[in-house]
Amino acid sequence: MKAYDLGFGESADELTVLPGKTIEIDLPGARVAGWCGGRAPGIGTAAWPRSPVTGLPMIHVITLELPEDYRRKGEHLVAISFFQADDHVAKNIEGVAGLLEGTAPTAEQAADPFLAAVAATAAARHPQQRDLEDLIGGAHALLWLTAEEFAAPRIDPPADIRPAGLGDEYRRGQNAWDDSTPETTVWLGERTDDPNTGIAPSEDGEGGYVDAWSSEDEQLQEFWSSVEGISHLGGTVMPCQVLPEGLTPYVFELEDGVGGFNLGGGTAQIDLESDVFDWAQ
Repeated sequence: MKAYDLGFGESADELTVLPGKTIEIDLPGARVAGWCGGRAPGIGTAAWPRSPVTGLPMIHVITLELPEDYRRKGEHLVAISFFQADDHVAKNIEGVAGLLEGTAPTAEQAADPFLAAVAATAAARHPQQRDLEDLIGGAHALLWLTAEEFAAPRIDPPADIRPAGLGDEYRRGQNAWDDSTPETTVWLGERTDDPNTGIAPSEDGEGGYVDAWSSEDEQLQEFWSSVEGISHLGGTVMPCQVLPEGLTPYVFELEDGVGGFNLGGGTAQIDLESDVFDWAQ
C-alpha cells in the first residue's frame, strides 16, 4: 500500500497545495486524477445531491479517481465525488427533508417547481451515495463512481428555480448556485517516507502509528513540516483538534479551501473503508 499527495493546477510542473494559491508542491510522477470545484461527474442532473435543510444543490468539492488500493467499496467503483452543503446555519425549508427521504409529495408540493425538483432528486438518487453529517450538523454527500461515470461528460448543477426568500446570504447555506468555484485539475503523486503508510491512525501508537508532532526526532519533525496542509490519501493525518475514532489506513484527508470546501480553516477526514467522517478547525 502507498500514500499519495494531491496537487492542484493545469500543469504537473506548476502545482500548488490549494487551488489558486501560491504555495507550490512538488509531486514527482504526478498523474491527473480528477478535478475540484465547478461541475459534477456524469451522474445525471437530477441526482445532484441537495441539502436536507434547504433543498439547494450542494457544491461539488472534488471528484477523484482512486488508486486501486483505495477502491474499498468494490473494484468497479474507481472514483469518489464529494459534495458539501455547509447548512448548519441555514433556514430550514419545510418539507425538504421528507421529500429527500422519499416521502411522496403532496399535491401542493408537486405544484411547486422547487419542491418538485427536490422530490425528483430523491427519485434519481445515486445508488452509491452516502450521506454524511458533521458534528455541527452540516450535510455532505460522498458518491462512489464507476469508471463510466467518472469518464462521462461533466454536468452543471440543476437550473436555479428557487423561489423568493431562499437567496438570503446568511440563511441559504452554501450551494452550487451561489458558491461554486472554478474547476481546477487535481493531480496525485506518491508520498514517500511517511512512517504511517498502511497503518490506521491512532493516538495511543497502536499498530506502530506515530502521531503527528509526537516525536522530537528531527527527521520526523522535518517530514511533518513538509506535509502539513497537504490533502492526501493514506499516511499521517493531521486533524486540527481530536483524532476521529474508527479511521483506517484508507483515510482521505482534505484541506479547507479545496473546490470551495468551507471548514473555516479546518481539515476533514473521510475514511474510504469505514465511512467515518469528521473535521475540526
